[in-house]
Amino acid sequence: MSVLLTASLAAFTVVAVLGVLIAADLLRGRPVERQFILTHAGIAVLGALLAIGAALQGDKRVYINIALVVVIVILGVMAGHKRYATGQVQKGLILAHAALAVICYLILAANTFGFNLLG
Repeated sequence: MSVLLTASLAAFTVVAVLGVLIAADLLRGRPVERQFILTHAGIAVLGALLAIGAALQGDKRVYINIALVVVIVILGVMAGHKRYATGQVQKGLILAHAALAVICYLILAANTFGFNLLG
């Protein structure tokens, strides 16, 4: 196991827990403090940087995670922008963000624990 991949997975585990709490509140119409969302985003950036570090050390398995993180971030920023601009929660964007995040997390976990996903 790569130390960088393990650290990235740990960071994204925290991000996932925060994301579930945020999504649960938003989908129920409850307000979420901006600091909570910024913590979610900040730890996600840390996890992405750790995955990029693993890629720079030659681990090509995380390329797909890096590509997915770009899309996940775009969806999260779009959802946040729509929410703060209109006051309405964009449930479709949140669900797409969450679904891709789950896929990305599972791929990262499989790579971290040595499962060969490419045959």
